[in-house]
Amino acid sequence: MSALEKVHAGETPRWINSALEKLRAGETPRWRNSVLEKLRVGETPCWRNSVLEKLRVGETPRWRKSALEKVRAGETPRWRNFVLDKLRAGETPCWRNSALEKNRVGETARWRNSALEKLRVGESPRWRESAMEKFRAGETPRLRNSELEKLRDGETPRWRNSVLEKLRVGETSRWRNSALEKLRFEETARWRNSALEKLRA
Repeated sequence: MSALEKVHAGETPRWINSALEKLRAGETPRWRNSVLEKLRVGETPCWRNSVLEKLRVGETPRWRKSALEKVRAGETPRWRNFVLDKLRAGETPCWRNSALEKNRVGETARWRNSALEKLRVGESPRWRESAMEKFRAGETPRLRNSELEKLRDGETPRWRNSVLEKLRVGETSRWRNSALEKLRFEETARWRNSALEKLRA
């Protein structure tokens, strides 16, 4: 007999029947029975019992106990103790010690030392030195030198030279040459030719 036939006949399926019989008899399923029994007698589940017992006697869980005990005793955790000991002794942590010692003796860090020494003696860093020397001597950098030399000699750069040579001899660029040749011979482009043939027919 299917579930619908049982419902029409006033019966319930097996997985519901067992739960209903327990509820009619005042019982609860197994997964609820253990929790309810503990609550009826004033107990709590296992995962709460350990925390509640510690709080009732004034204790804290393990993950808080270590930090609180150190604070009550006037101590600090390990990750702070190392820094505080150095500060009490007048020292600084490792990552600051190297910079402070250099500043006390009038030195600078390595990444600044090279630039400052060059500026004190009137020199400039390497990436500026090559350009400054060229300007002082009346020269220009490499990227400009080639174009300036061509303009002084009346020439043009390479990317213009090919176009100018073609115009001087009466030629055009490749992308124009094909279209001009077709117009000179009174032809049309392919995309027009097919349409005209269709209209003629």
